[in-house]
Amino acid sequence: MADENKQEAQANSEQDAESKPKKNKGPIKLIGALVGVVGLGAALAVMAIPSGPKEVPKFTGPYFHQLFAKQKTSNTVDNDYKRYIKANPQVEFFAYDANYMLNRDLDPLYQAWLDDTFGNLMAGKSLEEIFDSSARERFAQEIRHAVEPVLFPVHIGETGSPLDADPASGLRPGDSYRQNTFSGAFWEHTLKVDGAAKTLSIDGGPEVTFQGNELDLKVTAPSGEYIYVDVTSVDPKFAGDVPLGVHGRIRQVFIKDYLAQ
Repeated sequence: MADENKQEAQANSEQDAESKPKKNKGPIKLIGALVGVVGLGAALAVMAIPSGPKEVPKFTGPYFHQLFAKQKTSNTVDNDYKRYIKANPQVEFFAYDANYMLNRDLDPLYQAWLDDTFGNLMAGKSLEEIFDSSARERFAQEIRHAVEPVLFPVHIGETGSPLDADPASGLRPGDSYRQNTFSGAFWEHTLKVDGAAKTLSIDGGPEVTFQGNELDLKVTAPSGEYIYVDVTSVDPKFAGDVPLGVHGRIRQVFIKDYLAQ
């Protein structure tokens, strides 16, 4: 009898257990899935947020540079070019790199270009035009305009020397590079090159077509300034923008150590 009661109690216990609702794990799994989706969406959203426009480098300074290692002697027009002046101009300048002028000094072509430019300027002057107090500031500005293209010539592409070819497109300065008038800051201007279509344009300006054998092709910017380029080594597969411009500018010229004979 006792065994029967025990079996009956066990049967009732199992029946009660079956009658109780089982815990549903479905919502937990669903919530976990939703959390995963939300987390993935947030990660993708972060990845999709643009980092913003790339910061354009700016000139720093001012810096100072002495044009010549020692006083420069130049003849003047006085007494049938028998008079001369010794001077050593110093320039105050801004540039992307404070050491830019130190690298320019190591370029023998730079020194030859600077000597020639400064000598030509001085040869057309009289001592009065140089020493007269009312003309001194004007003369300093004439030096600035004459030597600035020598100190800060146009670079085509990211090159160590302004006379090197752009490593990406193959474009290089033309034979008349000394006559370039373009003076825009390097990281703020572009030269669009299409090797297949054989066209060039500066800052969205008028396109210039070329055949591929031009050593001295003139390309004009919207500002009216221009450069001369050599297109003989342009990569026909290249199509894109090449940075173009100068790496610095002169703010002021100081002429010290005046000596006239």
